[in-house]
Amino acid sequence: MNFRSKSSRVYSAIIAGTFIAGLSPFLFNVVIDPYELSPIFDLDIEKEKISEKSHYPLWKVIHYPQQTAETVILGDSRARALKEKFWHQIGLTNTYNFAYGGATIFEIFDTFQFVKQSPNLKTLIVGIQLRSFDLNHKNGMNRVPEALRLSSNRFTYYSNWFVSRISTKLLEKKYEEQLHSFRQLNFSPVSSARADETRIKDRHAYLELLDEELCRNCKLPSNVTASPYTIQTGNYSYYFGRGLGRWGRLWPEITTAQPLTGVFGRQVRKNARSDWNKFEFSEELWSRIVQISDWSRENNVKLVFVIPPTIAEMQQRIVDFGFGELNHEFRLRLARLAPVFDFDFYNPTTSNLKNFSDAYHFNYLTAKQMIGEISLYLSKHGKVRNTALKRRDQIICPLSEQETRSKITDQTVEVLDGQSCRIWRTRHGS
Repeated sequence: MNFRSKSSRVYSAIIAGTFIAGLSPFLFNVVIDPYELSPIFDLDIEKEKISEKSHYPLWKVIHYPQQTAETVILGDSRARALKEKFWHQIGLTNTYNFAYGGATIFEIFDTFQFVKQSPNLKTLIVGIQLRSFDLNHKNGMNRVPEALRLSSNRFTYYSNWFVSRISTKLLEKKYEEQLHSFRQLNFSPVSSARADETRIKDRHAYLELLDEELCRNCKLPSNVTASPYTIQTGNYSYYFGRGLGRWGRLWPEITTAQPLTGVFGRQVRKNARSDWNKFEFSEELWSRIVQISDWSRENNVKLVFVIPPTIAEMQQRIVDFGFGELNHEFRLRLARLAPVFDFDFYNPTTSNLKNFSDAYHFNYLTAKQMIGEISLYLSKHGKVRNTALKRRDQIICPLSEQETRSKITDQTVEVLDGQSCRIWRTRHGS
């Protein structure tokens, strides 16, 4: 009898221990709550930077002000650079940036399906570019369904091991100094030995020399960190423009010869090759954009497409790989769905590297100017317009005849050319 009683107690302890062990990640996540699903404890932890970057859609879905959002921004990291605070500063305080780093068309569409239920939605701004219209882009990634699933079920969220991992990262960041001091303590009488590492500069130089496009039959110093890359131009780009008839003057030959070093050079050489070498335009993905347009028109929601700027040398790579005409046709097709604010063409802004942090991403000053121009189109409020006009510098979108440098039209589409900005739209009455 005593043996059975003792066995029963041991068994109960094992069951209790297993239950507690299984519950501990749940309780841990309740306390930390890295995505602020239902905050209970204030641990003075800065969560946004780590949590959002680890799972952009989950953070954005949980923080979406569904009842008050009037303007919503969709897109990838370049649309994300059009930060909410810049819109709020200009007076459009009910703007929510729902863009994600690395977003795919699948994610943009599923996010649209979520936000279209918002009762006060008035405007959709979709950051978009040709590169995203490949089914293999980012391997067809879609993080939105998981974000919706976790955000809609507290038990699923708090018991999720990914959420636990982010909770741990937040604690490590919060107490990194204490953890560093603890790790520095040497409790072993035997010291460790480390092999001498290859010098960083030499290793980078060696990797650069492996790229056959970098240099042919030339010698470089052994400590070079990045070699200058001068854009290659020639007959292809020239005939690309001429072959488009009246549209040809929109696409002059890119003749910049500035040396590109560091991240700019690597992206123009290598990333662009990865972007376009096997690119195939997907009508399946295009159909999702058409659905967004159809719904917006039927529900009286203003839709605006924004093609964000990249450096001129990166634009030329699209032509180098044979997609120049497709890039032009892409804009015509977009314009038939909704107005297009196009910043990605050869102009003083895109030919000046000081406006960019890398070949793909523009800096915050450019972002503020872009937001100002789009705000002038969206709002007639005097305070908004006055603030937006103060931001104007090197970018002026052609929102009036005085601001329009030239106009090109066909039967259905017209292009208004401004200062580092073009507006593609359907002709009135077409």
